[in-house]
Amino acid sequence: MYKKILVAYDGSEFSEVALNQGAGLAELCNAELHLVGILATSTQMIPQPGLGTVDIWGMERDQIETALEAAAKRLSGQGLRVTKSIRDGNPAAQIAGCAHEWNANLVIVGHSDKGVLARWFAGSVGSGLLSDLPCNMLVATSQT
Repeated sequence: MYKKILVAYDGSEFSEVALNQGAGLAELCNAELHLVGILATSTQMIPQPGLGTVDIWGMERDQIETALEAAAKRLSGQGLRVTKSIRDGNPAAQIAGCAHEWNANLVIVGHSDKGVLARWFAGSVGSGLLSDLPCNMLVATSQT
């Protein structure tokens, strides 16, 4: 069945649902699990009066690295084979690219409850993946 499962993970509530689905399937299928965090922001430095600048991009990268490290450690402790990486750029393009490079059999993404306007402006990662993935995709929701 599945030998290589890729999970889009950033530590958010909806990506935690995807991670749980991925971990369960990896255990059932004796599959490798690859966690990919996507840094979707462009490099930004925000000036703060009296404090210099705040590196939003660096802060987000640190947060994703911390979440990936904690998840990988927890799942490895459960006996799963876990790797992790961080990509920069458009989430759908980066997830699809990682799935191609890693020869994934399944990609799992979490479903976020974006409103209609947010989806219209930012788009949906899941719908962006439909035409670019080399494998199956599972969209995990909190109702599972």
